[in-house]
Amino acid sequence: MPHGTTMQPLDPSELKALFAQLVDAIGTQDAAAAFLGISRQRVGQLIGTSWPDLPTVMQIAKLEAVCGQAVVTGALARRVDGECRADALSTGVRACAAASVSLSALHEAQSDGLIDLTEHKSVATKAREALDAAQAHYDAVMAARPKLEVVG
Repeated sequence: MPHGTTMQPLDPSELKALFAQLVDAIGTQDAAAAFLGISRQRVGQLIGTSWPDLPTVMQIAKLEAVCGQAVVTGALARRVDGECRADALSTGVRACAAASVSLSALHEAQSDGLIDLTEHKSVATKAREALDAAQAHYDAVMAARPKLEVVG
């Protein structure tokens, strides 16, 4: 990289979120699966934050060629020199993932119609984690606010 150029670190959940946007640009998970020669379930795994697998560069390139948009690679390119506020993006993705985990825990706890003390503690812990993630996202967004200059 040229001197003075920096690239923000990439969180895997951010890559998954970008890939999900790319799949949306194709139309559906079924359509993306057909272009990639994989199952719809596999596409879901590449998008889902509960699966560790990530899309490959070739899968990304194939779908970007099909839709004619650099959804993932364009976003990654904008990360150089902070053109794209990666902190705000990645914390936003983490906040959404934490909220999803919290809601899943609540849904599971309510499945029998009652929430016992152990389930309540688990749901409360997940909710606190979601709140902390949302606060981190808010802090990152506020840190990305453009600085005002006095013109005189």
